[in-house]
Formats: sequence, C-alpha cells, structure tokens
Amino acid sequence: MSRGLRALRPGWVLSAPRPGRWGAPLAIALLLTTTAACGGAPGRAHEGSGPADTSEAALTYGTRPVRDPSITYQPDVVIVEGGPRAIRSASSDGLTWTIDGKARGAQDVRLGKVLYATSRAVGRVQEVRRVHGDVVATLGPVEFTEVFRDAHLTLDQDIDDGALHYLEIPDLPGAVTVSADAPTDAATEAEKGAAKDAARDVPTTARTIGQTSVRAAHSGRVGIVVARGPVRAAAGGTLPPARSSSVTADLGDWNAQPYRSPGAFGLKFNHKAAAGLKVFVDFSLKTEKLHIRSDVPISGGRVADGATFAVEGIKSVAISIAAGAANGVIDNSKIRAEVPVQMTLPIAGTPFAFNISWKFSVATALGGNNTTVTASGEWGLDGAIGMVNGSIVTPKLSVIKSIMDSVTGVSVGVSGIATAVEFKVQVGVGVPAAFAGPYAKLVMDFGVTNGSALGAPLTRCVGATLDGKVGGGVGVSVSAVAMAALKKLLPTMKFQLLQESLTPFVHRQQTLPDVPLCKS
Repeated sequence: MSRGLRALRPGWVLSAPRPGRWGAPLAIALLLTTTAACGGAPGRAHEGSGPADTSEAALTYGTRPVRDPSITYQPDVVIVEGGPRAIRSASSDGLTWTIDGKARGAQDVRLGKVLYATSRAVGRVQEVRRVHGDVVATLGPVEFTEVFRDAHLTLDQDIDDGALHYLEIPDLPGAVTVSADAPTDAATEAEKGAAKDAARDVPTTARTIGQTSVRAAHSGRVGIVVARGPVRAAAGGTLPPARSSSVTADLGDWNAQPYRSPGAFGLKFNHKAAAGLKVFVDFSLKTEKLHIRSDVPISGGRVADGATFAVEGIKSVAISIAAGAANGVIDNSKIRAEVPVQMTLPIAGTPFAFNISWKFSVATALGGNNTTVTASGEWGLDGAIGMVNGSIVTPKLSVIKSIMDSVTGVSVGVSGIATAVEFKVQVGVGVPAAFAGPYAKLVMDFGVTNGSALGAPLTRCVGATLDGKVGGGVGVSVSAVAMAALKKLLPTMKFQLLQESLTPFVHRQQTLPDVPLCKS
C-alpha cells in the first residue's frame, strides 16, 4: 500500500441525501479503500481499482476528474479525460497548461469555458491555442460552485504528514516581494496598485461562510508584493515535479522554507546574509493526529447553510526570532510574501487535492549600529480551527513558554521586530494561485521590542504582543495583492472576490518591568 493511501484511509464516504436537512442534493462518492478508484467513465461510479496514484505526474498535476452519477458538474465545464497522463506540462506560474490534443474532451476546450483536466488544472479559459496538435490553455480562477452544481463533500480523516509532497510554483502570482521603501519611479502601475493595497492594510479576501468579525490579516506590517510578468513569454518556464524533500523558495532578498516532520509543520524564513540586515524566523505547529472534518453540501450551484470544514489536532504554536542590523535604521526592511511552495497530496477516487499553503510578513525596527534582538515562545492550542455548522470555531490558548522571558539583545536605541504567519489547509480544485474549495486558516501575529542599552542603569524595558485569528469558508481564498498580480497576467479575467473575515481568539500585550518609564 502506498504512503499516499495510508495518509487518507477510509473516511471519504458515499454520502446519501439527508431528507429534511438540505432537501435532496446529490452526493459525491468519496470512497477510499485499499482498492480506491481513480476516475471513471460516464454513468459509472468508478472505473478500475488500485492504490492511490502517487506517480510524479499525479503528485505534480493532481488527480483526474471523477465521473459519477452522484456528481453534477456545471454545464459549461469541459472535462478532459486521461488525468495527469494527459498533461504535457504546466507553466511555472501554474496558469498555462499544455494538454494532449488527442485526449477525450481536449478539442472541446473553448475560450470562456471551465476546463477540468486534473484537480490542479481547473479554471476558466482565458486563452486557448493549438500547438503541434496539443491544446495550450491559460486558466483564471473559478468558484467551487462554478465547477460543481450538485455534490456533497464529506470527510472525517487523519492526515499522515509523511505522505505530503512539496510542490514549488516558482512564479506564483503575488509571491515576489520587494522592499516597501523601493523607489516608486521604477514601479509599474500594477506594482503601485499593489503597494496602495498593502498601505491600506487590505486583509486577505475570499468568499466565506459563517458569522465572523473583520480583522486585517497583517495589520500595519506589510510590504509590496508584485508579479514577475507573464511566464508565457519566458523560455522553458515549467512547473517543477513535486518532491518528498523540502524546498527553499527564493524571494528576492529573502528565503522561505516550509517543512514537515513527524508531528510538526513549520515555516522558516530569513533575510539573506547580505548588506547589514540578518533575520531568521522559525514558526512551527506541533500536531497530534492532524485531522480533517468536512461536511459541505452543494445543491443547485449553492453551498448550503451550515457547512463544516475543521482542522483538529494542532496542539501548540511556537516561534523563534533572531534579528540583527549592522547599520541600524538604514538596514530595516518590511515585506509580505505568499510562499511559492505548497504541501500537497492527491486524493484517490475523488476530484480533489489536499493542500497546505503559507504566507508571512516581517517588519524590522532596529535602531543603532550592531543591534540584535532575539526571542522565542510557545503556546498551547486546545480546539479546532475552521468552521462548524457555518460558524467559525477558534481554539483556547495557554502559555507553555513565555516569549517575555526570552527577549534579549543589544541596542543603543529601542529595537523590535514584528512578524505574522498564515497557515492554510484546503481541499479542492483549481490553479495553485486560486485554489477553490473548503478551507481553514490560522493567522498568528507576533511582535517583540527590546529597550535601549543606554537605559540599562535605570531599567531595560522589554515588550511583546500576540494576536491570533482564524478564518474559514468555501470558495477561492486569495489575497488582494495576488489578485492584482492575476489581473496583470490575465487582463481579460472577470472575477470578483468578497472581503474575508477573520475571527480573533487572542490578543495579549505586555511590557516589563511594570514601571512608568517603560509604559511611556
């Protein structure tokens, strides 16, 4: 049995309609057994048997669509048969897909239709052409309900972190960062627009379900995120194969590395050891039987009220921060980035992929030459994140290791660093930049300050802030800056997003010692 199949053992079930609750929506047959199916022909629930498809093509491009009587696709969805074997290549931004022109359904791909070739090659066709008999299609975002008219997504399943693979999207729209202080005369209009969005403190946007309160995801601590430009113009820019080992993404002056280990998920990011600034952050989530619980009925192209998608098993969150500046304030930097590396797992016998994605932001405020700041802390989390019966659920937080006890460093002026990390889990379909389906996310904001060494004879002041927020919904979860990048790449795209709401579950702020000098 493959590792991928062990990761998702029976738990996707054949859902029968529930009379009196949602009427009679059709159900997605999501049956995983040791002989899980991998697709099928029209009119048959599943065709063929065997373990989950963990081939390089499936891990990179996703699984094939499912032909099942219990699933009704929208009328403008064009299904291409053959699954990942029909994919010749994908561009390094994940938007342009080259498909075997002989695959069944390929000749039906038209401008404006929704192409569905694999779980990662799903989107509304923005451009299509024939090249040497193959079909080359550029895809834009689609809503979950623009693909499925009637379906029922249910899941009650542990996730094996060892089965996840890393998928790098080198030119993920919106991922490239530049300094917030970059000269504006060198910026394009799209870049200036992204900068304005960042300056206005635009939160992540999405279509969501549930009653929540609006909070900005990275309040006051964002830089500029821009697109690199159409990958189609670059020679040989293709999506690299998925891999089992971690990937370090190059983000201008920064690096980011998502990672997994038994019982833990994390993101390391650092400013490259150049010029005078050095920053290293390690954010981690400790887990115990990471578990996904989902109940999302779709009927008539609408998600029914009371949907559930929750992530359970996150036991704690920890962070370690180290920063230094050789030249004081002139070395400071502010950035915001969407990490172009996702953790993924195809789900056999279903039209979906399991996906984990990351975002982060950093702002340094280091004063004085040869300044350093270090800090670390860990907090327990008790409870699920996401949405249950249409409402956002949040965990309870407890202190395992106080970050206040660890703040240290050397500075002739007051110095600090602020960072935020977003961890998002999603099951669905779509291009990497605009994945569609039920999701849950955890956003943690941290800030630490270290007082001036000149004040040490009197007292040295230290401070810390902690904010935690949870989001969840069903649909496309995309940031405003990523949407700006997509619009630049796809000028004919017509897709609107609603503002996402995040529900806060903790806000703590402390300054020590508790004396008037520090409070001022």
